[in-house]
Amino acid sequence: MTASIEATVDQAWLRFQDRFVAETPRSRALTERAKAVLPGGSTRTVGWFAPYPMVFERGSGPYLFDADGREYIDLFCNGLSLIHGHAYAPVVEVAERVLRSGTAWPGTSEHQIAFAELLSSRIPSHGLVRFANTGTEASMLAVKLARAFTGRQSVLKTWAGYHGSYDVLEAGLHGQGEDPGRARLGVFNDLASFERAFAEHGTEIAAVILESVMYTGVVTAADREFLIGAQELAHRNGALFILDDCLMFRLAEGGSAQHFGVEADLTMLGKFIGGGTPVGAVVGRPDIVGRLDPNRTDRVYHGGSFNGNVLGTACGTVAVRDLTASVIAAMERRALNIRAALEAAAVKLGLPLVTTGIGSAFGVYLSATVPSPTGPRQDLAMSRLFHLAAIRRGVLIGDGNEFALSSVVDDDVTTDAIHRLTTALDDVANELNILN
Repeated sequence: MTASIEATVDQAWLRFQDRFVAETPRSRALTERAKAVLPGGSTRTVGWFAPYPMVFERGSGPYLFDADGREYIDLFCNGLSLIHGHAYAPVVEVAERVLRSGTAWPGTSEHQIAFAELLSSRIPSHGLVRFANTGTEASMLAVKLARAFTGRQSVLKTWAGYHGSYDVLEAGLHGQGEDPGRARLGVFNDLASFERAFAEHGTEIAAVILESVMYTGVVTAADREFLIGAQELAHRNGALFILDDCLMFRLAEGGSAQHFGVEADLTMLGKFIGGGTPVGAVVGRPDIVGRLDPNRTDRVYHGGSFNGNVLGTACGTVAVRDLTASVIAAMERRALNIRAALEAAAVKLGLPLVTTGIGSAFGVYLSATVPSPTGPRQDLAMSRLFHLAAIRRGVLIGDGNEFALSSVVDDDVTTDAIHRLTTALDDVANELNILN
């Protein structure tokens, strides 16, 4: 992108930003109020964007409503944690019923047992289940179990691979490199890089941990051969294979393992499995997860006041139960329709645009080629422009232009979303033409 084009894009973004600020005065005021007690007026990084994200007041089905009364079709689903949209009626019903009997008990509940049975039956390994409260906690527990089982301390992950807010697994993110003795790095879809890591550090690596789809940043699906090769490589070297399926459990009833035909030693779950409440889980081989059995003399300690709480497991059972093969297929079909419509609209407007992804999760980038997930990103200014244009037209997407459909985005909502998104592309093209 030449300097003159960059300047034009920057001017367009500033104009869009000024209009956004004018349209969201109450969100702006509440954000300023929040800054006195929350860093930057926010309590999470994902979802933040300049000049400020909207302050929301309620959600219903596929829609969110902000403090200024504006409606948004939600195609981000709180970072993929709401597979059935907002205030899903079957979850609301069970939540209201369970709340009357209490939310967290010190022992096991029937809801907890039923949910564990459901998750174990879904995942091809049919292993034991241990509950946590988030995907991050599940990742911490999976690493802890791998270390205890193998007697090794390091993990092997990918550059730009996201596995929650755990410092060991943030290696390769946010400008950080390897963490010697704790985290080694390979390149996603490059098995040779993993082979080199084992050749150099194999005796310290307890586990390979992978997402089937890198979603944070540039949405990038794994090659099946890469996943299978990484699994076999880990086992040849005495390490475990951990599948992070917090995001992509949506790909099939049995998640990524079923979709790609792999079988992990440990599978991490989080995000939507709580039905909108915070629930995480590790599902895996009985000889590994069984080390958490308090009856064992070699047990691994794992606490957590809200692990497997009755509210989360009751709501989660409903959410996972209702994610059927037919629901998954319908979400995928609608996602493909949105991608095709955006690609066609961009061609007509003369805008560069590519989409990447798999199933009901995808990314949209205003670029002639797919951006590198590890950078440098040449598309950021143009893609940021489309993001704010989409927000202004009433479609909520991830701050990196990540999309994810929920089950309640039906054909009518999809048609409306396509209209709003293609209008946002029109806005981008028109603004660039005016400034040129």
